[in-house]
Amino acid sequence: MRKKIIIISILAMLVLGQASYAAIEIVPSKDGKGTDGMTRSSVSNSYLVCQNMKNAGESLNGTTVLPHLATNADWGAVSYLANSIYGTNTEGANTGKEITIDGVKYYSTTGNETGIMNWGANPNVTRYTQTAGLIKKYVDDETNGNNTSTAKEYVVELFSNKDSRYVEVINTSNFTVNNTLGMALAETSGIYPNIWSGAGQDVNYPIPVRQGLFGFSVGVINGGLASGAARTDTTFRPVIWNK
Repeated sequence: MRKKIIIISILAMLVLGQASYAAIEIVPSKDGKGTDGMTRSSVSNSYLVCQNMKNAGESLNGTTVLPHLATNADWGAVSYLANSIYGTNTEGANTGKEITIDGVKYYSTTGNETGIMNWGANPNVTRYTQTAGLIKKYVDDETNGNNTSTAKEYVVELFSNKDSRYVEVINTSNFTVNNTLGMALAETSGIYPNIWSGAGQDVNYPIPVRQGLFGFSVGVINGGLASGAARTDTTFRPVIWNK
């Protein structure tokens, strides 16, 4: 029963997360246009903002939950659940039932705002999402003092926490189902048509960036999305676990 509660919490928090610098709040759009998630944040800053949600003055201060920047395992849990018989059951063809809130059309797994799953979060604007991971080649190069990556300043917090439960080290030189089990990466690559995916070993683009349920880019240039730099088209998601 506890596992079910945790997974449902991931779904609710991950798909509805909106950000402000005062505190990250979990709210649907109320502006009549659709609200973007917080952009212009390096992945290191995104990691810290999520970790600091329990600080004084932040939205989770005084609670016993554990917030963190979404990992690909979190992403996979939501993606698989959303496309199961408990969600849309559409094999990635779309992302749920269309509903309208304040004049903005969203897709929802539940038919109401609790299941909104526009990953951007504005359905009218394309947004990509940072996740808490590093390719293994970057970690190896940095550990051995051989790292010349231009992404160093963007991913410093991820590297500092590479051994924690909240940062994934992804082996893109052996990018297999077994090595990315449950992450909706290698195991879903190429399954669904018209969903972009790519994995490589370019240390200048060392983080996994997601689009939609199953789209991803990690270790490849792909427009520079996976550098970890602050971008106007890239946001992030907090995930909140029970202890």
